[in-house]
Amino acid sequence: MEEFFIISRQNIDSSWSISDLRDDYNALEYCEQILDIPEELIEYATLSSEGLEVTLCELSNDDLDYDEDWYLQLRRISSYQGQMAS
Repeated sequence: MEEFFIISRQNIDSSWSISDLRDDYNALEYCEQILDIPEELIEYATLSSEGLEVTLCELSNDDLDYDEDWYLQLRRISSYQGQMAS
């Protein structure tokens, strides 16, 4: 399962200012409010030069329904998806 995503700055919802997302708290709020990612599944969210980096908690296949709308949307708008190195 992919655990790490980068959402390019072009794909950030226009109702949010890029400068607001520089604060990790606001980046987390964006993930919860706009991307609908359940809070308990977000390990880390931060804005980098690449875009909004979102790291999900390490989950087993049984912990996630891959057909959930928020997960499908996250995969669709991400410019990068991958697994974190263990």
